[in-house]
Amino acid sequence: MNKRIHLRKAVWEDGELLFSWANDIDVRRNALQQHEISWDEHTAWLKKKLQDADCHIYIACIQMTDMSERPIGQIRLDVEGGTARISYSITSELRGMGYGTILVHQAEREADPAIRRFSAWVKKSNPASARVFEKCGFTLCGEDGECLIFEKEHTAAQAQTRPAIVICTCKSWNIACAERMRMQYEKEYDITVITDRKDLTMEAMDAVRPKYIFFPHWSYLIPESVFGAYPCIVFHMTDLPYGRGGSPLQNLIVRGHTHTKISALRAGSGIDTGDIYRKADLDLSGTAEEILRRASGIIFTDMIPDILENNPLPVPQSGAVTTFRRRKPEDGRLLPEMDEKTIYDFIRMLDGEGYPNAFVEMGPYVLRFREAAYTDGSVTATVTFEKQEKYTT
Repeated sequence: MNKRIHLRKAVWEDGELLFSWANDIDVRRNALQQHEISWDEHTAWLKKKLQDADCHIYIACIQMTDMSERPIGQIRLDVEGGTARISYSITSELRGMGYGTILVHQAEREADPAIRRFSAWVKKSNPASARVFEKCGFTLCGEDGECLIFEKEHTAAQAQTRPAIVICTCKSWNIACAERMRMQYEKEYDITVITDRKDLTMEAMDAVRPKYIFFPHWSYLIPESVFGAYPCIVFHMTDLPYGRGGSPLQNLIVRGHTHTKISALRAGSGIDTGDIYRKADLDLSGTAEEILRRASGIIFTDMIPDILENNPLPVPQSGAVTTFRRRKPEDGRLLPEMDEKTIYDFIRMLDGEGYPNAFVEMGPYVLRFREAAYTDGSVTATVTFEKQEKYTT
């Protein structure tokens, strides 16, 4: 389970969702009060809790690769006398998959740093929940009727400085994802987002001393001093060592690939030769921009969170080496001998932010193509006529 979970504050509009979770049969069986909750009872309770400064209700969400959010549970902290009492529930289809442990850890991080003590009351008939709190470092300290009482105390030493992370990227959608990640991880990591290559210097990195430097689509050379001193992780759109080199997306499509893998590798002196942290599947349908956005979703919601949370050791590449040649703008020329499918692929693989579109030359004009569709053996596309410089006065 590599998907990143984050917590957001519950709002009144979450009432129906919380109501459905509260009346789940297993939730009611494990609750201190087991009767089915009426809608009126629920809304009165929710209104009171949302107005209570000492009650903090969070909706736990998984961020999907398309950047949408899927609610998967709720967790509540009721603060009294400096102690935060934790209660939570997970949607039924995801129970037993480790989400409870993540939610409890997340809630501890969300809590006010002034709160040092946490408690949980768990029914003796609910051993799964008891194991969650034990995994999170809670200690069984007593009983009260049908309940086991767990407690955990944070020491001052645990309020240590957040590790630093740097994300270097230059595509607009990646920048948006990086900023979103910076906010979501702000209590766990001190994240710096770099979009200008002039800011990636050894002096700047030494100032923050990052645990990792991530490069989701970075079009520039990484200084040797930087990758020699800090773990620099590049995301390459091939199943390495197949496809080392430039223009991986376009080279894959012209070779007829419909799927590939994103390889997260450690940057080094050789081009795409570094050890691999992990790989993820990627569908190559659609335009270049659609594919790159799809890759971005996978990188930011799956691959980077997995590396941050699990700290995998990179392993050497294995298999036959294939090297791609970086394609040039003139390689996007549409030729008379191309069939319709090839024309479609050429247009779509260059239809994205920062790419020179596929083109043909016609007298004084260059015709550039985008937004292609391929239906029943025919290609339609949007075309722009541009007068070549040698014909302008």
